[in-house]
Amino acid sequence: MAALRYTMGRPAPVAISKLHGFLAAAGLTLLVYGWATMPLPKIAATATALLLLAAIGGLTTSQAWRWKQAPSVEVLLFAHMSLAAMGYLLLVAASMAAT
Repeated sequence: MAALRYTMGRPAPVAISKLHGFLAAAGLTLLVYGWATMPLPKIAATATALLLLAAIGGLTTSQAWRWKQAPSVEVLLFAHMSLAAMGYLLLVAASMAAT
């Protein structure tokens, strides 16, 4: 979505944004459910915490765009992407270590 924003010069289409949010929320819900019902390795728990922070950052980014607070949007977008990428990579590492 950031690539769409920076190549087209405008935010991604609303449908793509909503689909991204819905799929991310569904995956995060399943991950938090797993965290609550069974013990996770520390690396997976850390990944879950990072993804929760990324979700908060994504919601904040969405609202900042809606409220037209342009200067804060870039910082929030970078934080959201960074946290999500770190959480995802830690989750992949945890799943590789578990097998």
